[in-house]
Amino acid sequence: MTRTPPAALLLLAASTLLACPTQDPGPDPDPDPDPQPGGSGSYTKGLGDDPDFSDPHGRIQVQTWLSFGETQLTGAFGDGPPLRFHTQGELVGNCRLMTYTPTTCDPPCAGDEACVDGACVAWPLREDRGDLLWTWPDGEQAVSPDPTYYYYATGSASTEGDVSIEVDDLDLTSSTIGPPVEDGAWVDAITSRGAGDATLRWLDPIQDARIRLHMTDCVGSHGGLATAEIECEGPDTGALVVPGSFLDQLEAGDWSHGECGSHRIERYHAAAPDDDSLTRLETIGTGSLFYFPGM
Repeated sequence: MTRTPPAALLLLAASTLLACPTQDPGPDPDPDPDPQPGGSGSYTKGLGDDPDFSDPHGRIQVQTWLSFGETQLTGAFGDGPPLRFHTQGELVGNCRLMTYTPTTCDPPCAGDEACVDGACVAWPLREDRGDLLWTWPDGEQAVSPDPTYYYYATGSASTEGDVSIEVDDLDLTSSTIGPPVEDGAWVDAITSRGAGDATLRWLDPIQDARIRLHMTDCVGSHGGLATAEIECEGPDTGALVVPGSFLDQLEAGDWSHGECGSHRIERYHAAAPDDDSLTRLETIGTGSLFYFPGM
């Protein structure tokens, strides 16, 4: 039997390694999908990557549920932004932690004021703008404000397209939009995070749209003031990272009541006049996120 010299074996092994190309790792196993066209609004179209937590003085919101054949208009106009009893504690990425500490005012505030961070602050007053003309792809309706100058109306909806309002000297248009479709269960992303962040992903990001998330505990769900809440806002990229440290503080809140654990996640467009970014029409697709620590 003829033996192959050791040197020849080494040369054969080397040539084999050189002949085998480096294995292609392939595409990212979990890439974020590319945003697709889906309407727009003049205000949100101009926003960048940073979160927009501004509070408009006047806001009309139109939510549409095409799967149920319904649409709804709500909102009001005021002489100032809504009072906020929470203050921003920390900002990480596109999310902020909102905290609340009870305070008192001495002397006590008048009836048209509220005690906020130890100071009396006047409640904003609603403005009477008169009847509002609401137009959407499936209909048109004149909406009168109620005695408190609040607008509310409903209609039937089966078609995507532009939504517009005309009231006083205001004329705004924004596109209907649906909620984000989960890519994996969002609650699983939170419960499986360990001590880290939770990344919520969805399958269908939309160009020029925005995403916002609000999370609170049982106190907040029942109309009270939670010690800690989470607010996130940013461009519709298909993913949102919720800081783990914020979730830790939310989970340390009051979860001793029933009928809570529902949090609000919305995808939206917004339109505003060129000279008044604090008056807006928002078209919203409302998603569903249920998370109750320990369940």
